[in-house]
Amino acid sequence: MEPITTVKKSKALEVMYFVFESIPTLLVSAGLLGIGYWGATTEWTFKFPGSAEVEAKSQEEAKGLDSSLWKAESGIEKSNPYEKATLTAPSKELLDLSELEFLAVKPQTLVRTISGTGYIEFDSQRKGSICSKAPGVVAYILKKQGDKVLKGETIALIDSPDVGKAKTDLMQSLVLKDNRKKSLERGQLAASVLPERQIRDLEMAFREIEIKSLADLQALVNFGFKIEPADYKTLSDADVFKKICEIGIPESIIKEYKGSLSANLLPLKAPFDGQIITVIKGMGESVGAADAQCVLADSSKLVLMFNLPLDAVQVVKVGQDFRFKAELVEDQIITGKIDWVSPELDDKTHTVKVRASFANPDGKIRPNTFGKGDIQVGKQEKAIIVPDSCIQYMSNKSFVFVRLNDLSFQARAVELGIRNGDKIQILKGLSAGETVVFTGSNMLRAELLSKIEVQ
Repeated sequence: MEPITTVKKSKALEVMYFVFESIPTLLVSAGLLGIGYWGATTEWTFKFPGSAEVEAKSQEEAKGLDSSLWKAESGIEKSNPYEKATLTAPSKELLDLSELEFLAVKPQTLVRTISGTGYIEFDSQRKGSICSKAPGVVAYILKKQGDKVLKGETIALIDSPDVGKAKTDLMQSLVLKDNRKKSLERGQLAASVLPERQIRDLEMAFREIEIKSLADLQALVNFGFKIEPADYKTLSDADVFKKICEIGIPESIIKEYKGSLSANLLPLKAPFDGQIITVIKGMGESVGAADAQCVLADSSKLVLMFNLPLDAVQVVKVGQDFRFKAELVEDQIITGKIDWVSPELDDKTHTVKVRASFANPDGKIRPNTFGKGDIQVGKQEKAIIVPDSCIQYMSNKSFVFVRLNDLSFQARAVELGIRNGDKIQILKGLSAGETVVFTGSNMLRAELLSKIEVQ
């Protein structure tokens, strides 16, 4: 066998071989380090030298370029851009395409109002529980729930023994009074033959029965009866009793009883015109002197109660006009005058109650209805008033566009006053006879802002 020959590389050749093999790796590492350093120094924006100057120049050129056809005159200050800056349209045709609408300013009467919520209720003097003036039993019901009644009309009849006794006492007093009067007259004729003491006794007896008859008459008046003693002078005792039994009783009931009417019947009459809201007692039920038989209310005249905060009510006075729109009542505005302002705050709501009465002849407005209304607290003649849409705002200040001529419009700072619905009072900055932009003022505002951005 031939011997194996081993070739040994020199140390210098090994080093050179290693260096040549490492060159690609070193180049890649160096490139990555360079990119990292470049990104760190430029905040990874990768702007080339001179690019900042180019960009700044492009921005300046773009800033100076105004694509709008409208022209700005009189200069525009950024700190006060709405003060007398003028915008001019290039032509009437472009102005017509803008669809601007104008309003000539005229002096108007400014009505100052205060708004508030409220509710409607019955007038406390026109609603009440109708009670019997004597205890008894419901003998007859003439009016049912929902019926309308007139003042003095009989609602029900109460069978009361107290009333029967009072009628009987009066009848006895009337009869005794008539007899004692005749006895006194006979005694006075025979005064020459009768002792003076006997004449005085006859006078005293007549005065006693006269006083008693007045007391018995007053008892029936207290029950609601109207009696004229003179109407009973020429009647017989039977006719007096019959007439007293029929006092205040409806003719239909008198005919129904055919002369056998009880003296105990007490008519329950309506104290005012109204409607029976509720019938509380039925036929045969007992009622006390303080028990309500029914509830009567008059809806032809109602009361409106406003609830106003204390700062608002300071300017509200009796006699001022109001307008009120009730819920669920279409096409009807309630009007009237304030007739009472409460001197105290409500302990729960801390508001002040303001009352106003109004007519409701058709009954269309129902009590316990809520709504909103205004109270007229002041009026100013010849005030400058414009619609809300004329006002534009910039930097928390208000201005309008005043038409100078056919093509030019001036931004005019104005001081606002009272707002009434969609109308605003102008205190300063606008005079009667000038013309303002009504529709499209927001477009002019946008044009004005674009001029500010260009500068």
